[in-house]
Amino acid sequence: MQAVDTLLRRACEKFTDATAITAGSESVSFSALLSRAQDVADELTAQGIGPGDVVGVQGRRSASVIVAVFGVWRAGAIVMLVDDALPQGRRETMLNCGPARATVDCAHGHRVTLRPAPEGVPVADLDDEDYAYVAFTSGSTGKPKAIIGSHTGLSQFLEWQSGEFGIGPHDRFAHLTNLSFDVWFRDALMPLISGATLCIPDQQHLDAAGVREFLQSEEITGFHLVPSLGKVWLSELAQSEPMPAVRLSFFAGEPLDGALVRSWQELFPACQVVNLYGPTETTLAQHSHRVPERPAAGIQQVGPNRPGSRSHILDEHGKPCADGASGEIHIAAEHPSHGYLVDGRLVSPFVEIDVDGQRVVAYPTGDLGRRAADGGLEILGRADDQIKIAGVRIELQEVRSAIQSHPSVRDVFVCAQEDRFTKVIVAVVEGDTGAERELRDYLGERLMSVMVPAAFLFKAELPKLPNGKVDRKVLAEAARYHIEERARRAADASTAGPRGRSVAERLERIWLSVAGGGASLADRESNFFDVGGTSLTIVVLHAEIQREFGVRFPLVRLFEHASFNAQRRFLESMANEPSGRVPGAAAARGRAGRGRVLSARRTRQL
Repeated sequence: MQAVDTLLRRACEKFTDATAITAGSESVSFSALLSRAQDVADELTAQGIGPGDVVGVQGRRSASVIVAVFGVWRAGAIVMLVDDALPQGRRETMLNCGPARATVDCAHGHRVTLRPAPEGVPVADLDDEDYAYVAFTSGSTGKPKAIIGSHTGLSQFLEWQSGEFGIGPHDRFAHLTNLSFDVWFRDALMPLISGATLCIPDQQHLDAAGVREFLQSEEITGFHLVPSLGKVWLSELAQSEPMPAVRLSFFAGEPLDGALVRSWQELFPACQVVNLYGPTETTLAQHSHRVPERPAAGIQQVGPNRPGSRSHILDEHGKPCADGASGEIHIAAEHPSHGYLVDGRLVSPFVEIDVDGQRVVAYPTGDLGRRAADGGLEILGRADDQIKIAGVRIELQEVRSAIQSHPSVRDVFVCAQEDRFTKVIVAVVEGDTGAERELRDYLGERLMSVMVPAAFLFKAELPKLPNGKVDRKVLAEAARYHIEERARRAADASTAGPRGRSVAERLERIWLSVAGGGASLADRESNFFDVGGTSLTIVVLHAEIQREFGVRFPLVRLFEHASFNAQRRFLESMANEPSGRVPGAAAARGRAGRGRVLSARRTRQL
């Protein structure tokens, strides 16, 4: 076994005084990273935390979180990332799975807090030195599934990616992934074990203009992202000057379209686009494809298996498919995860399959695929009710279960539909129309924001088949029509007559255009996310507000002023700003300018 913290320690000892992490004005050297991590480890050990213990690392994307993760591993314990942005109920559900013996609060100086074992929760025996982390995915039972990740599997992936793409001290990687996803480990740690510098934006939510400024001022050479986020960026940066410094873009989590790649290459002309594929259960990506300069039309393949991995495509009878024929993808990884943690015991998600007379242990992904002519793998969709939005794996059954648990809901059908930039979840509810706001608040306390339906369609009774089951075909068609009608209303709103004279009228037109009018704006205290907005489309909202009103302000302001009335008041207050910018914007520009000066100094010193 090779522990991930061993790779980090070696990098810290090798690159000592080089910069490991930058985050706004904070700069952390490799030697300081090791020292600070050891301080966390010593504190955990002093409080009796060690091998077999799960430790919740709580916070937001930051240098502090990376230090804590490294420190937990140095103490021999198991990491559980807990994003502070998640609803409190979901965070408690996560921490009680296992359960976590302690937490490290990264917002308050790595404060360690011991947690008493919750009553009635079986304590798992996790005393295996290869247990590295607990990651969560959406569960079909209505609760998030906890997966025990492997030190060896994660280490091998990090070393493979670093070596395969020549990543080293000459690189500066952007850290854009939040703690909610297991790919955080790839995003944050791969550059560090390579001696590269990890650059963390000083705002939690970056708009397209902020991203451009960040990439340029920090001289970023590579990053990871999901295609839907790339699509949003491109919609706002289409006329931007090319950025030749970026040499690597790793896409994963969603289908990657050739049209997106072509536009991406225009903005980043020296960039190699890489398409990665692999579920959490197999320990990060097991396939990679270097997309050519002239990508094929449509969805890009995910390429061949990386070393130590084999993928098999099986038909409905569990037999291998001929090349070119479609079936379910089963991945046999050399070092997959250790399984699901359920009621204090590990449950294997793997199955035995027969390949040419040999028994092979593999993970049934639920993805449909086929072999391309060159041996690469093409992904064709899902065989079940699982979807991905912004790279987040979502079981529609978990969403349905959460909605069904609300007392006003008699029955519900949940499906996914294509919208402007990505898929959205639509819930067709048999229940009281007037309960939508209450239902959204209820779900917001239990689900990640990306899992809350973007649109609700209420009916007095859901249509049924003769056997008594809901008519899924009719309901899916009703959901599709609802989204299309929403898009038509949005188009009408964006082109309607002369601009309203008031800030409120102009802002409402933008809201309806971007969010699609998922709910009535009669309630001006409506939150943007209550009318169908998402963390992705709020980036578009930000760009369109700035364009409409001729102002500049950080995206984070829209999260701070999330309701319609709050944004209206915010914009009205800006009317008195002679610069057309919110207070503090000049300081932000000054920080960016200083970043460019420091960048230039680094270049001269080299």
